[in-house]
Amino acid sequence: MDVQTAAVPSCRLDQIDFHGWQAIKLSNGLVELVAVPDIGGRIMAFNLGSYPYLWIDRNLAGKLFSAEENQGDGSIAAWKNYGGDKTWPAPQGWTRADQWRGPPDPVLDTGRYQLETVDAPGGAATILMRSPPDQRTGIQITRQCTLHPGAAHVSLHLEMKNISEQERFWSIWDVVQVDATRQDASGQETHNDQAWLYIPTNPNSKFARAYNVMFGAEDNPEWQRDVRPNLLGAQYQYRLGKIGVDSPAGWVAFVNQERNFAFCQRFPYWPDETYPDGGASVECWTTGHGESVGGLDFGQLKLYHLEAEILGPLRRMAPGDTQSLDIDWHVARCPGPIVNVTPAGCCHQPLQAEPIDTSFRLSGVFGVFFVGDVQLVWLDDEDGDLAAETLAPANPLDVLTIDVVRNAPHRASSVQLRVRDRQGQPLASLDRCPIRNT
Repeated sequence: MDVQTAAVPSCRLDQIDFHGWQAIKLSNGLVELVAVPDIGGRIMAFNLGSYPYLWIDRNLAGKLFSAEENQGDGSIAAWKNYGGDKTWPAPQGWTRADQWRGPPDPVLDTGRYQLETVDAPGGAATILMRSPPDQRTGIQITRQCTLHPGAAHVSLHLEMKNISEQERFWSIWDVVQVDATRQDASGQETHNDQAWLYIPTNPNSKFARAYNVMFGAEDNPEWQRDVRPNLLGAQYQYRLGKIGVDSPAGWVAFVNQERNFAFCQRFPYWPDETYPDGGASVECWTTGHGESVGGLDFGQLKLYHLEAEILGPLRRMAPGDTQSLDIDWHVARCPGPIVNVTPAGCCHQPLQAEPIDTSFRLSGVFGVFFVGDVQLVWLDDEDGDLAAETLAPANPLDVLTIDVVRNAPHRASSVQLRVRDRQGQPLASLDRCPIRNT
């Protein structure tokens, strides 16, 4: 199908077999999402075209276990790490009653979630997966996923309800396991050192290095603090480690830089609330060589993935109370590093306007999250539109590279890239920069 010109299809919702599991697939002709309620309400696939972002342990494909088998001896070696995306309570720990002692966890992590479909307006498709009630933590988790038409965009609405008769104090913690596998020259699977996670850091961070090493070596070379100003890059090198970042920007971005496929998450940040793990709103775990965990040597498993983890604030919940966290997933073709993410797209090279005689050379490199077109709009001092032109098609399957020379209209003070849908309706600003008239 020509995604540039075809009519916007409504989203489909289909029951399918996925690697031997009963699953539900949401698709819109551009991206597809596959959820498996029976293994902890996980999202097990999120693909742009034929490119899969999420990691799956194929050794566990199609397998289901009893609660007793899922719990095992309670050690990390007993955990059935299927992969994909799931929601947990934080903080994690094994020393206090107010810590989540998982994984493994036979209810919230690998329990059989109840599946419901939800009416969604405007051609969207929505499913809802609800966990069994968990008596130990006193909570029940609900995961609602909505796929939007004409866009590489999924909205997650995550809820946690106190089903106990006492006050509870938890954070919502969402964990995505992103595939970081490649084939070497002999065709064997190995780690992809061009897999990066980009996390904006806090100029006023609570942590001395703008991140906190939670596990593994302090000098792990994967953690690269300033790949760009106030931007941490986690480069996957098959080392075992974990960091927490008190990131205030409300986005993180994974990029497979071998093929320029980007996976961005946007989420709210509450600066006046308390976050777990010393204040972390984002965490990153990388699997690989390092010290053993609970007797398990991750370096021997040859399972190549990293985790992009989003945390909400710690909130007290009276009996019957709920709290929620909304996360937006977007995918597109874009090189890394990614320095900004907006509702319209992700940015590798910000928009620049370089004076050339009486004109301006406009340049920038982006990924876009919608199918439609990109307008070049000149604005005055009061943000009024002075002139506009259609500059390029918008398509998540293509990197958007801007390199044009244009004359600015009289009274222009800035220039904007604006994304429109296929019907020509404006959606959001991709980027904007000031200009200096000569």
